Amino acid sequence: MRRSGRALALATVVAGLGLGCGSPRSGLSANVLWSEHCAVCHGADGRGVPARRGLDPRLDLRRSEMLAANDHGLVFQRIAYGYAAMPGFAHKLPRGDIELLVELAAELAKR
Repeated sequence: MRRSGRALALATVVAGLGLGCGSPRSGLSANVLWSEHCAVCHGADGRGVPARRGLDPRLDLRRSEMLAANDHGLVFQRIAYGYAAMPGFAHKLPRGDIELLVELAAELAKR
């Protein structure tokens, strides 16, 4: 009886540890993250801030070939490590937050 009680307790602890699996996140929503880190250039809707869009048409996510091809891995890399004038955010944001931004960028590009 004792042995099965320990086994049950161990199984409960292991199962409880599994609940927190996944990439670490800050707890902020994708919309808050977007507003704080992306909207200044890409705009609230992903179309790019008009004043900046003339300088770099890639700010309009509807024109993104990566998002059109559903290449979320490359989009993740661009957000994490930057590209051209875009800064990287790997030093500021946990992986889970960057994953949220990838999903939101893909959603905005489709609208």
